[in-house]
Amino acid sequence: MSKELNIEIGRRIRAYRESIGKNREAFSEMIGLSPQFLAEAENGKKGLSAESIYKICTNCEMSADYLVLGKLDKQGLKSPLDHVLEEMPGEYVSQYAQVLKAVNEMVLEAQKDSVERRKKDGREYR
Repeated sequence: MSKELNIEIGRRIRAYRESIGKNREAFSEMIGLSPQFLAEAENGKKGLSAESIYKICTNCEMSADYLVLGKLDKQGLKSPLDHVLEEMPGEYVSQYAQVLKAVNEMVLEAQKDSVERRKKDGREYR
């Protein structure tokens, strides 16, 4: 995997972990990976094997499309936003969902634009 992809996947893992209120040790135990490996993956220093992606996705009810591509799932698996929405008061969920999904799309697009600009400028993405 490219360094940029490792960084993006790491950001999504960390965002998910933080959204469910787990520290790195508790989350690594939950997904069956070592805390050291999880730290390196979250920081984009290590790529994930298919087995590690599988462990994360199955233990977190997260889609591989979200983890690898940043795409929100349309097949019933949960994204980090879904976990946040479960904590919201019922009467506001649909409004929060629209706002959060719009913000998520903007952030992902901005990240993608940033990576592309750095590639064009010949700079390494960090």
